[in-house]
Amino acid sequence: MKKYIHKMKILLWTRSDCFKAKGGDMVQVENTYLELKNLGFDVTISDRNNLNISEFDIIHLFQLDWTPETYLHAKKAHQLNKKIVVSPIHHNVSEVKKFDNEYVFGLRRLSKILFVDQFQRDTFKNIYRSILDINKALPTLYSIILGLKHMNQKVLEWSDYVLVQTKLEAYDLKETYGVDFKWEVIPNGVSDLYTQKNKLVNPFGFEDYIVCVGRIEPRKNNLNIIAAVKELRKETNKDIKVVFVGKKSTKHKEYTSLFDLEVAKNDWIVFKDYVSYSSMPSIYKFAKVCVSASWFETTGLTLLEALFMGTNAVSTSPRAKEILGDLCSYCVPEKVESIASALKTEYFRDRPKLNSKFKEEYTWRNTAVRTSEIYRKIY
Repeated sequence: MKKYIHKMKILLWTRSDCFKAKGGDMVQVENTYLELKNLGFDVTISDRNNLNISEFDIIHLFQLDWTPETYLHAKKAHQLNKKIVVSPIHHNVSEVKKFDNEYVFGLRRLSKILFVDQFQRDTFKNIYRSILDINKALPTLYSIILGLKHMNQKVLEWSDYVLVQTKLEAYDLKETYGVDFKWEVIPNGVSDLYTQKNKLVNPFGFEDYIVCVGRIEPRKNNLNIIAAVKELRKETNKDIKVVFVGKKSTKHKEYTSLFDLEVAKNDWIVFKDYVSYSSMPSIYKFAKVCVSASWFETTGLTLLEALFMGTNAVSTSPRAKEILGDLCSYCVPEKVESIASALKTEYFRDRPKLNSKFKEEYTWRNTAVRTSEIYRKIY
């Protein structure tokens, strides 16, 4: 039996579809788990709703916003007097509502017409998701009865600590939910893959391209990025290519069909639906700019990874600005010309040079160390 350095038993408990509908929260959970293990902690990951948690001392929950499972997880932990830590990965509700109001496809058109309140819209979308995923059914039923906003308020009230990625995230949470809670800023980081001095091979027959990493879906704004690159190519008369890395959303067929048409029409658009995590440093390294032009986002983990590989960055997120500062150019998602302008700035800018303090702070190991300090504080 393996001996652990620390006595406490920790559960990292995430949404039921975390490892099927993969996203940034999966990267955060997995890397936190690996680094906590390396620090000698007895830690377990689970995405199961019906889980016996009696053996655990600390329950660390991931995702809040439109994830109703988190309430049931927190309620069970609270009833058993477990210590609760929450990483909400919170998105600004005003930004989400603006997206739903201005840039909707498929089911979101109906939710926009039926509901004004964003939490009701999210509940409506969860009803649809529950039809496709039975694990969402009971949590969604709770949100219909209790209200999703109320459920999220209770999660924050029951928490012993809330771990946010930026101060702005904490302020957003308090403004949205009207609940006071203990919080600490613990930003995400990059893995050892991005700090090692390995010789990397260009995965393409070209370089100095623009790269966008994330799902192909309306929220990620892929079509507006394509339109912006079109403008940039026309203005500069340069054969600038754009590479998209990420799975196509199965919930946005209309949008992904439009994306497919653009890829088919333009040989300067490259789409990779799967790239191994270990191959990503090469993808970033030979790009000139990494763009995250999402309608709403947290800090944008892909931009951190890109910067560590010497690639310039473009973001639409005010929260990213808190971390990246002038290492990045910023734009607004709804304006193609704004995205194109930011891309132009970064495309012709010198590659970034990160100082040693930045490189030391934004690693998954440092994230785990600082998270473990919170565990010790409440244990």
